[in-house]
Amino acid sequence: MNKPIVIIGGVALVIGVVLIAVGAVGVLRGLIVITAFSEPHGGEYVSTELVLNTTSGVAITSAAPSGGLVPAQDLNLINSTNIAQYALAPHSSGVTLTYINLTGNYYYVAFAASQPSSKVVATPLHGGTMASSPTTLGGFAVLVIGVVVVALGVRRKGGS
Repeated sequence: MNKPIVIIGGVALVIGVVLIAVGAVGVLRGLIVITAFSEPHGGEYVSTELVLNTTSGVAITSAAPSGGLVPAQDLNLINSTNIAQYALAPHSSGVTLTYINLTGNYYYVAFAASQPSSKVVATPLHGGTMASSPTTLGGFAVLVIGVVVVALGVRRKGGS
């Protein structure tokens, strides 16, 4: 075993783990998750205001058949019969609605007989989350290098 090489590998392992943790915190800090909805009128469920200061992506899982993401300024104009006029067109639809390149203030509104099981998740496309990704990827790279260096140090003879 070559102790100096093993120590260098161990240091690289620790640095890799720290970089991964820092990147993961940055990613999680950038996420906005909404799971509870108020009921201002019978059968109308409204999320808290979604404030997107940077270009963001939004996904809505278990989307209600009669619902959608609406600009904040249109919230008081919608009802169950005209929501399609005001709701943004999703990038992809189905059980999960996705929206990309959004900036501004929005609400998710659903018209249903009971509290929807929908979940609204928003994440910045530029800035916090994407800026943290290189940190996380770099951490994984340093971690792998650390494992390789430790393995080499353990296999190698010499050193003190």
